[in-house]
Amino acid sequence: MILVVGLSPAWQRTLRLSGLCIGKVNRAGSVDETASGKGVNVARVLRQLGADVRLLTVAGGHRGKLLAQSLKNQRISTRVIRVAAETRICQTMIGRGGITELVEEAQELRATEVARVMDAFGRELRRAGLVVLTGTVPPGCGDDFYARLIAMTCVPVLVDAQDRQLVNAVRAGAFVVRINRDEFAAATKIGRCEGQWWIVSNGARPVAVYHGREMRRLRPPRVKAVNPIGSGDAMLAGIACSLWRGQSVHDAIRLGMACGAANALTWKPGFVRRADVNRLLK
Repeated sequence: MILVVGLSPAWQRTLRLSGLCIGKVNRAGSVDETASGKGVNVARVLRQLGADVRLLTVAGGHRGKLLAQSLKNQRISTRVIRVAAETRICQTMIGRGGITELVEEAQELRATEVARVMDAFGRELRRAGLVVLTGTVPPGCGDDFYARLIAMTCVPVLVDAQDRQLVNAVRAGAFVVRINRDEFAAATKIGRCEGQWWIVSNGARPVAVYHGREMRRLRPPRVKAVNPIGSGDAMLAGIACSLWRGQSVHDAIRLGMACGAANALTWKPGFVRRADVNRLLK
């Protein structure tokens, strides 16, 4: 089983507009709503790929109830820790001229809630053969939260994080680090541990892969993107799925790039079609 930990889920609203004008009334032709956030996106794509996946997340308030029900409706196996803070909402507006996102920050977790998450992680870890830690960690968890989870594991850990959370996770021995180009530029002073893989995406541009002293660039498939949001999460899911199946890291990156491109072909973030993935993988 692949255990995915994402503590900054969101209730996602995706609005499709004919155009977007600041200061004017903008009318949406269609609106899609679903559970989202990096952890949710990764878990959903893993399920779409046929992997045995379990999501550990938090939810609070009315939107937390919507999120939990959405995950249940999508048959994503989930352990939800109920918290006091209202689950955030994210809105994506797609129209001529580009894509605009309005993103709330995750609210602080209480010490007792963090303790419940840690306890749940320890219990879920018993069945896990691979762990994915992804997304922003809410205030209250500490800058070493991912590092503390890594210290509890004896299986490979994949990480997508930022700032001090990333630094500490790297030093704790994360096996794979998947970040984008901007995050990598901010993390250039972090020493890479022996045996560690760094996978740095840059939109539709080549993916840089660092392993020890080796650096390779791999070109992702070209697609006519509809909505690229969530492609990094889909890429991480593809990498995790391939490694879980016992494939090499290079094959895992290939599947990850195919999944990232396939995600860009759908309107909803964190969705792929198996037919698209198989076609792009070739």
